[in-house]
Amino acid sequence: MPLVNIYLREGTTPEYRRNVSLGIHRSMVDVLKIPHDDQFHLIHELKPENVQTQPVFFGIRRGDRTMFIQLFFNDRDPQQKAELFEAIRANLRLYADVPEEDILLCAVETNSENWWAAGRTVNPRTGYDERMDID
Repeated sequence: MPLVNIYLREGTTPEYRRNVSLGIHRSMVDVLKIPHDDQFHLIHELKPENVQTQPVFFGIRRGDRTMFIQLFFNDRDPQQKAELFEAIRANLRLYADVPEEDILLCAVETNSENWWAAGRTVNPRTGYDERMDID
């Protein structure tokens, strides 16, 4: 049951927010192999004065559409996380026309026993949702 927090500056359209969510979710389905119905995204629109960043960091100019994406999921290997980050970058460009310099990602990994939802059954061998095809 991955949980995603998406932080945007106030003023985006419902369509834009849906497309951002879709791009992230498609990436998680493709890379993490989560079930398609396993989507829990919280979208937070913040007033501009509540987003304090420098216009240039890491030597790159960031735009007013810079978004912060926080992903919570079970432990994954570094290669899979790198693939996920790349898929999110590509899908946000494809679905919502977000330039890569306006995407900031953070993965927070938790133990599988820290997740609960009614109806969820964990495969004791893998520690993941039994519907996932994880080896």
